[in-house]
Amino acid sequence: MAFEVTYTDCSAETQQEIQAIIELWNQRSPVYLVNTSGSTGSPKSITLTREQLEASAKRSNSFFNLDENSRVLLPLSPHTIGGKMMIIRALVGNYSIEIREPSSNPIMKLASGSHYSFISLVPYQIKRILEETPENLNRFDYILLGGMGLSSQLEQLLSSVKPAVFIGFGMTETVSHIALREMGNPVYEALEGVELEVFQDGLVISDSKLGIERMQTSDLVNLIDSKQFNWIGRADFVINSGGIKIHPEKLEQTLDEWMETPFIIGGIPHETLGEACVLVVEKALPEEKFKQIQALIREKFGKYAAPKQQVIASILKTGNGKIRRKETLKALLQ
Repeated sequence: MAFEVTYTDCSAETQQEIQAIIELWNQRSPVYLVNTSGSTGSPKSITLTREQLEASAKRSNSFFNLDENSRVLLPLSPHTIGGKMMIIRALVGNYSIEIREPSSNPIMKLASGSHYSFISLVPYQIKRILEETPENLNRFDYILLGGMGLSSQLEQLLSSVKPAVFIGFGMTETVSHIALREMGNPVYEALEGVELEVFQDGLVISDSKLGIERMQTSDLVNLIDSKQFNWIGRADFVINSGGIKIHPEKLEQTLDEWMETPFIIGGIPHETLGEACVLVVEKALPEEKFKQIQALIREKFGKYAAPKQQVIASILKTGNGKIRRKETLKALLQ
């Protein structure tokens, strides 16, 4: 079976974007311009080489056992590094790929008897699938998640589904994921060629396959060894309240199952604490529920982590659903 692309319920614009990626690859362009997501700062354009894209594709294809006989489903935007790399993996691996317009439940309708080797999703998609058509997950051998953190409740549900579900760690600059962990296991495993260390509290990535010598990140991790780590959060998101460092991602993971409205935990200036922890919500919670949340966080993370107040504001997001945390908090202070 050779590379083949098919389209299901796709707009003309999406088809054109996919074809442009394929044509550029077939023209053997030596460099490719890609855009970062903007979830940790302003979006920017960076240049990746063909050699980097090909090396990343081969490594992922090998890990997920994707070859000429494989068939994968792509329901992500081709604007993202995750979407682009799905197409390039199929080109490099010489297998078929079905493109679907991105939606909250892209596998709502699958052809009778159809089966796929692989699908890549973001958390809001897998959450909707579990609510609406969980039986369709059995149509896949591997599921890869990326984009945003998972709630503890969602991770628990995914640990029990039949396909092997992995979450990737990486960024546009590392050509998508450079480490993976399987649901139910808190430890990320670096892929072939990747070496990890910690410097000035941040994770440093070296990758012989991609030609990355030392890339300093703002990711806070518990480094087990040069190949394994637990992810804690991002240093640039840490809230320093009364000298206590609070990792908002961990609080959000705990609160996710309690919340019916978009939310984040953030820090705002405080006269005596330096920063005060607050709950930013798009719709105010009943006071009794907010008090329950304060008690839960206080018990699990300490008194400084308990949000002092609710702040009503729009939660800004990127095009593929990642929260623009810095911009959201900055807008509160204007």
